Amino acid sequence: MMDFTPTPEMIHWRDVARDFATEVIRPVAAELDAQPDPEAAWSWAIIEEADARGLRQAPLPPEFGGSSTDYVTNTVILEEIAAADLGSAVVLAQHWKFGQMLHELGTTDQHARYLARNAANPRGLFAASFTEPNAASDNLLPYRAPGAGMQTFAQKVDGGHVINGFKHYISNANRSDTILCFARTDREGPITESVTAFVVPTDSPGLRIGKVHDKSGERIANNSEIFYEGVFVPDGATLGEPGLALQSVGRLLRASNSYAAACALGIARECFDRTLDWCRHRVQGGKPIVEHQAVGSYLADMYVNVDLTRNYIWRAAWQARSPETFDPILAITPKLVASERVFESARKAMELWGGAGVMRENGIEKLLRDASIWLHSDGTNIIMRERLANVLRAGDRDSAAWDRVQENAPMVGII
Repeated sequence: MMDFTPTPEMIHWRDVARDFATEVIRPVAAELDAQPDPEAAWSWAIIEEADARGLRQAPLPPEFGGSSTDYVTNTVILEEIAAADLGSAVVLAQHWKFGQMLHELGTTDQHARYLARNAANPRGLFAASFTEPNAASDNLLPYRAPGAGMQTFAQKVDGGHVINGFKHYISNANRSDTILCFARTDREGPITESVTAFVVPTDSPGLRIGKVHDKSGERIANNSEIFYEGVFVPDGATLGEPGLALQSVGRLLRASNSYAAACALGIARECFDRTLDWCRHRVQGGKPIVEHQAVGSYLADMYVNVDLTRNYIWRAAWQARSPETFDPILAITPKLVASERVFESARKAMELWGGAGVMRENGIEKLLRDASIWLHSDGTNIIMRERLANVLRAGDRDSAAWDRVQENAPMVGII
């Protein structure tokens, strides 16, 4: 039976994250977001302070600098940070997901080599390169024609593989010390049986970072291009079973969609909190506008968006603890539910703030820009709906549907 009563651990980490958001992120978020150069929006001070407060490695075990926080606690942390700034939460969410994947799939040697390297670096971040200019939704649904989807290729050679290809929109890529590279090891086979994951340190010869993408929102998180130009990776860098990386992601990143949804939830909560306060003090028609019926109706919708979304995220994250009984639909729907409700809340916040909402000094337009990111991040919502439809078409959500979800794993780190 699910118990949504916060545990002492959850309360502790909520308070740590809230203090971090209040003391470290809020004072600088608007200034960083306004930087015209996307690289200048980055802050190593935020990452270093996250490390000092135990947040950078929180979900990983103590031997790698973490505290083994559970999935629900992690969503609580992300909500708190995203309420102060979406990009800061996304940086951590991406790092956590792929650190957890390396921990669960990796060998003892890979743990010692890569997790330890990352843990020892106060600026250590993980990234995962998946999306390519001509392979995005074709990877996610996926499109099963032979040779379709990603084209980055890892050629087998003596002692390892040589990777050649081009990725873009990759979160943390230009700031990470370690990248999980997803590449074909079979040029012609269906993507679900042809993709292998490799652990690639970013100082590897032949790995080159391209431009940093100039995004409308989530600006404190950097996304960039990666060029693999004859990058050699030894056999010991192969993560998991060759050719079956997508199935591994589906099995191991059960909570990744909940992490994404928690980041979106932070925006919805911030929209509600700030707009409620505005409506209590903004006087029009002879009284605070909160007293007008139409305004109250909007605020009620915004409250429900936060409360329902949080409950759904917690349910999904709670179930993710048990792969044997995990409902595959919960690997798809949390971000879908959250993204549309957060965008609705941001739009209503803009309307209730009136002309003040479009003025940058008030920060509401930033929330709308950040909210818009989630209509496509971690897969466009129309693709998420099609993936959900595939599960429903399969009929048996306890067997065939779960197999399909593993094959059609939702990849994280598109943006």
